[in-house]
Amino acid sequence: MAKQTSIPFETQHDNHLGEINITTTVLETIAAKAATKVEGIYNTNSSFQKISGSFFSLEREKIGAKVRRNETSISIDLDIQVKYGYSVPEVAMQVQSRVKEQILFMTDLVIDEVNVHVLSIETDNAQADFFHLDDENGDSLEK
Repeated sequence: MAKQTSIPFETQHDNHLGEINITTTVLETIAAKAATKVEGIYNTNSSFQKISGSFFSLEREKIGAKVRRNETSISIDLDIQVKYGYSVPEVAMQVQSRVKEQILFMTDLVIDEVNVHVLSIETDNAQADFFHLDDENGDSLEK
């Protein structure tokens, strides 16, 4: 299992109750889940995975969320797949925006960069069946 690191929680409010640390795994899970909520993201999760209780860990691994931090900033790298027919730049920008907003909302941490890496364009099986080759007479070339 990968080493988990914690990010000290620094809020703008005085909190004399104790220290709060958030692991990078939490941020990666939030980022992955937020990314899957963007229209145009190819999502292959089955209902069995959701029911089995391993939804969040599978989501994080499938999306490929990775948090990097140094002394002054936090950045996230996301590997995604986009559905065929959607504007890749628009989907990527929506992912960046949604991830930053969701992490800020849930943790009060400001993410400096969300780097989106589009790995592929995916089609659903229904869409894949739609695409076929026709000759110039409109007859199917598939056998």
